[in-house]
Amino acid sequence: MNLYPIMANIEGRLIVVIGGGEVAARKVIDLLNAGARVKVVSPEINPHIAEIKSSNLEIVQRPYSYGDLQGAFLVFSATNSREVNAAVFKEASQLNIFINAVDDPENCSFFVPSFFTKGDLLVAVSTGGASPSYAAKIRRLLERSIPENAEAILRSLRLSRDLLKSDPKFSHLDSPTRGRILKNIVEKEELLNEIALCHNSEELAEFLLKLI
Repeated sequence: MNLYPIMANIEGRLIVVIGGGEVAARKVIDLLNAGARVKVVSPEINPHIAEIKSSNLEIVQRPYSYGDLQGAFLVFSATNSREVNAAVFKEASQLNIFINAVDDPENCSFFVPSFFTKGDLLVAVSTGGASPSYAAKIRRLLERSIPENAEAILRSLRLSRDLLKSDPKFSHLDSPTRGRILKNIVEKEELLNEIALCHNSEELAEFLLKLI
């Protein structure tokens, strides 16, 4: 199976989750954390969903029925019923909406990778639905390899890029030179550790000037 990996901005988008169990609860929490508007349709609602206080969450406590996917950007079917998953997949396909059915690859048009985040860093692993448990194992191995200061490093790298583009002290630098400076930082562990200790624009600008 040939898959194309993307990172989707779902802020403000309507995501429909069919099912209200433990798996659905984890999906709902992740989706809300990503800024989505979430509609849950299920006759039974997990307490972890019911206790969520968010204006972005709509709970429809009844079985799925045709028409529930209207206006959705993405759909998740997290039920124990292959028949329901198939019906949801059929409606989603008719509406050209991407759908993921949990543990039911035949009724999926996209797969959710095993992932972890650390600040701006998001690392995802997918086996294309072949083995979610193996993807999770690889994800755990990768997570252990990420340095503790990765969040601080990324924060400073983001600000460094902005400073090199907009600060008058660096206006004489062309784009290739700015790129080489940033690449040099990333490739040297001692520079990464040093940049992680910069707490503001002034300290960061001083650090960057030493690299020119």
